[in-house]
Amino acid sequence: MAVSFEPKDRLFQLSRELRLPFPILSDQERDSYQAYGLKRGSLGQIFSPRTILAYVKVLARGRVYHFHRSDLRQLGGDFIIGSDGEIIYTYCGATPDDRPSVDELIGRI
Repeated sequence: MAVSFEPKDRLFQLSRELRLPFPILSDQERDSYQAYGLKRGSLGQIFSPRTILAYVKVLARGRVYHFHRSDLRQLGGDFIIGSDGEIIYTYCGATPDDRPSVDELIGRI
């Protein structure tokens, strides 16, 4: 499952567009972001050369990113929660494009 601060209608559109095989939940108040310690980045983190390159690659593939709707400064993270409710893996991104690889996540499961 994924959690985003985007509105439900935007997430529904995104899920259909990307054909995601998992649900995306909307947390517009960002309660889960605060509970898991996810911060808002500085302008230097958000507009680093690496992050700008990541956005350029997305645009080059023909994807449109709706900058005017999003909080560009909200940093994300990845968490694996065990069946007992315990957090077994935590990764808090330092920039918008800072994410663990899928292999890393699967390896932790």
